[in-house]
Amino acid sequence: MTATLLAVDGLLARAGGGHSFGGGGGSSGGLRGSGGSSFSSGGGHGFFFFPFFFGGGGGGGAILGLILFIVILVVIVVVIARVLAMFRTPRPLGASADLGSSYGAGSVPAPPPSSSSPYDDTRPIGVPEGLRGAMLPGSSPVAMASDGVPEGVAAITAHDPAFDESAFIGEAERAFFVVQQAWTELKPDLSRRVMADGIWQQHRTQIEQYVAQGRRNVLEQLAVGSARIVGAHSDQSYDTLTLRFLAACADYDVDVKSGKIVRGDRSVGQWTEDWVFQRASSATTKPQGGTLSSKCPNCGAPLDLDLAGVCSYCRAPVMSGKYDWVLTRIDQV
Repeated sequence: MTATLLAVDGLLARAGGGHSFGGGGGSSGGLRGSGGSSFSSGGGHGFFFFPFFFGGGGGGGAILGLILFIVILVVIVVVIARVLAMFRTPRPLGASADLGSSYGAGSVPAPPPSSSSPYDDTRPIGVPEGLRGAMLPGSSPVAMASDGVPEGVAAITAHDPAFDESAFIGEAERAFFVVQQAWTELKPDLSRRVMADGIWQQHRTQIEQYVAQGRRNVLEQLAVGSARIVGAHSDQSYDTLTLRFLAACADYDVDVKSGKIVRGDRSVGQWTEDWVFQRASSATTKPQGGTLSSKCPNCGAPLDLDLAGVCSYCRAPVMSGKYDWVLTRIDQV
C-alpha cells in the first residue's frame, strides 16, 4: 500500500511542471500539493487555444500560446484603428446635408464646400456668398433700408400713380417661380426676362458649373408662405423695392445620368430671402404690363430677349432697368 502511494506521488510530481502565469512548481507534498496554484496548474489535459491561461501545453506550449495571443491582439488593434479612421474621414462633397442661399432653399447646415463646389453648401439654396447680384449703378446707399416702407411707396406712387403694391407683389411671386424653374431645370435663358444683367450672369455661371459636374439641384414641393415689401425707396435715379419671401421646399442634388441623390434629401425646410427689384425713377407702370408680366415695357410685344437682355422686336435694352422693374439682388435673411 505504501509503495502504491509513493508511486502515485511520483507521477503527480512529474506532472506538476509547466505552469504559466501562476502555477507553483512544487512536486513534493503528495496528493495535497502537486503542482499548480493560481491561474493554471500544470498538467491539465485536453486542448485549449490559450494553454498559458487555461492549463495544458506546458513549457514550450505556453511560449507559443503567448506569441499567438500577441499576434492576434495586434491584428485586432489594427482593424479597430482602421474602422475608426473610416468614421473620421470627411464625407465627400455632395454627401452633406443642405445648401446655398438664393435661388432656392434648404436649412440644414453642412460642411464648407471645396473650391469645385457649384455653390456654398453652408447657406440655404440659391445664390452663394459673393453671387448675390448688385444694385444698379448710382443707387442710393439707403435704397435697401428696411424701414420707411409707407413713405417709400408713397414716393413711388407720387410719380407713378398707376403703381399698385398688391399687383407688384403678385408679379414678383411669378418671377420668383420663374427663377427657381430656371435654376432647377438648368435653363438660365428662362430667368433672363426677370433678372438684371449682373445677377443673371452670375446665375448662368452657377448653372453652367452644375452642368459641367453632371448634377442638378432639385427644389421639390416649392411653395411661398408669404411675400411682403420690407423696403421701399425712390430718388432721382431709381425706384427700389425689397420683397421678403418666406418659402419652403425639399432641396437636394441628383446625378443627371443615374438620377441618384448625391446631396441633401427629400425633407422639406423653410427659408427666407430678400429680393431687390429696381427700375429707373423715370419709368412708370404700363397698362399692358411690363417685364414681370412677360411684356416688353417699351413696345408692348411679348417679351422675347436675346442673351444681352435686348427686345427682339424694338431692340430696347429692357433688362437694364431703364424701362421697368428688374431683379437686381438676392440676400439670405
